[in-house]
Amino acid sequence: MQLNTFIKNWLAVLLLLYAGDIATAQSVDGWYKVFTGKMGNYDAVMHLHKTNKNYSGYLWFKQLQVPMQLFYTEAKMGDSLTLTSRNGSENYLLAGMINQNSFNGVAQLFQDDATPQQAKFVLQVSNDKTYTPFNYYYTEGFAKLLPQYKNPSDCQYTASVIWPAINNSAATPYKTEIRQLLGITTSVEEIGRWLIDAKNQYIADWRSSSAKFTPKVIMDKGSALMLHEELRLMVMFENERNITLADYGFAYTGGAHGTSATSISTFAKLTNKLLKLPDIFNAAGMQQLSPILEKVARAQFNIKNTKTLMQNGFTVLKIKPSTNFYITDEGVGFVYPPYTIKPFAEGQINLLIPFNMLKGYLEPGVLAK
Repeated sequence: MQLNTFIKNWLAVLLLLYAGDIATAQSVDGWYKVFTGKMGNYDAVMHLHKTNKNYSGYLWFKQLQVPMQLFYTEAKMGDSLTLTSRNGSENYLLAGMINQNSFNGVAQLFQDDATPQQAKFVLQVSNDKTYTPFNYYYTEGFAKLLPQYKNPSDCQYTASVIWPAINNSAATPYKTEIRQLLGITTSVEEIGRWLIDAKNQYIADWRSSSAKFTPKVIMDKGSALMLHEELRLMVMFENERNITLADYGFAYTGGAHGTSATSISTFAKLTNKLLKLPDIFNAAGMQQLSPILEKVARAQFNIKNTKTLMQNGFTVLKIKPSTNFYITDEGVGFVYPPYTIKPFAEGQINLLIPFNMLKGYLEPGVLAK
């Protein structure tokens, strides 16, 4: 009798594992485009990536070259689009109509207790050869527990990745770095196929892990069986000299909130070299980066007292230079994931050091046009 009960329980688990709903949207038909134009009086550049009905990317201005990550808000109309972006205390909301060639609408800027500012924006797809062409591949998958287990846990996997559109020697360093960021150990060229395989394996692993529990344990565990992962590998910034790729990841495992982080890779376009900090800063510059970063942070967060950083809401006494850096025409920016130097609620921190604070600290050629 006990054996029969055991077998019935495990048959139920097998049913759970193999009959649960799973959507395997295996399309690899996304796109990456650069939109440029006016946002009020500012010259705006938007690196926009589209997958299915989702949009993500980065926004920056020629007059203020700090790339800000864009987040998509589902629109009520098929051709309308709302994007949000945050940079410190500044929050942007962009709402408008998008098609294959343009994105036009109204932008609002919210900053602390100040009155919101509003301006029209008119952006067109750029044909400027400055911007490197990339294809954009994506996949998404979903699996859930059967209703009779009364457990809301599910498994969701979303991945989207840029890949060089032109197959030449200049594309090789980008491909190598993308593979490394994804943990690919072979010279994969069919990146869309790899994404689908990775998604299927992720969901299969979740199913296999769930199979270790009896139906009663599954019911008792609640949201502890939840498993969500999102990966977006995008273009963050590009000018005539440099291009920066951003590897954004989000994971949720049933806790109070998920965790996110962004890894950044910056290339010198002339040499196709993946840059490291010693390629940018000389020995004296490497020594002075921490105190300079503190000055930038104090100015950015309007800290006018002489108390320590920790006494002013930071989680560190000293800001170390991050390996996540980008280079614009205005300076060198450092990106810190949540928790790294500020509390989680303040999100990702982006500190841009202007070149006028780096005189005598840069390697030859960094500022050359």
